[in-house]
Amino acid sequence: MTDLTRLANLPELSGVVLGDLSGVFLDSVNEPDGEAVAAIMGFAASTLSEVGALLGVGTLQRIAISGPSTASLVSLEVDAVITASVDSSRSLGAVEKKVDGALRGS
Repeated sequence: MTDLTRLANLPELSGVVLGDLSGVFLDSVNEPDGEAVAAIMGFAASTLSEVGALLGVGTLQRIAISGPSTASLVSLEVDAVITASVDSSRSLGAVEKKVDGALRGS
């Protein structure tokens, strides 16, 4: 299971949610509606994983979603889906590298 503490300490992230591919809520930090986020992102990640398998692109690892005022990173781990809300003033690519480092323990 993933410890959200390392991610929650990144200043670029405003909230982090841990769930699984079936949408079950497991944990959250600074996210008032973690259950809804886990349900939506679990469904989206499992659906996109199936699409990726059908297209032959391999295992889905990460999804970066950005809009005019907010952004999110979704990372698929062995047994979990981690969703992080990103400060919209930050470079999504740079934040993605920091999140990857935090998840890998570096």
